[in-house]
Amino acid sequence: MADAADDTGSLTLVSNDGFQFVLPKKTAFTSKTIRNMFNKKSGYIEAKENRVRFDEMNAVILEKICEYFCYKEKYAGRKGDIPDFHIPPEMALELMTMADFLET
Repeated sequence: MADAADDTGSLTLVSNDGFQFVLPKKTAFTSKTIRNMFNKKSGYIEAKENRVRFDEMNAVILEKICEYFCYKEKYAGRKGDIPDFHIPPEMALELMTMADFLET
């Protein structure tokens, strides 16, 4: 796995309206798309700058996605009762579209 993305440290996710969310890389790598951007051989500018801009995503949606990354990391592999992850109905369609893009 010499080409795998280094999941130590943190990265910044930036919404189209300029809001920034700093997450541990390990948490953000819940997204296969983000993880692939940080692959050592990817050549993506994001890997060099530790920053990912989402020109199609506003802060409200990106914040909910960050919440989901944290939720998934917290409850991964946990047995028993896991609380539901609440998604407001008015955000559902856009979140599903972004989840598909992010491969989460």
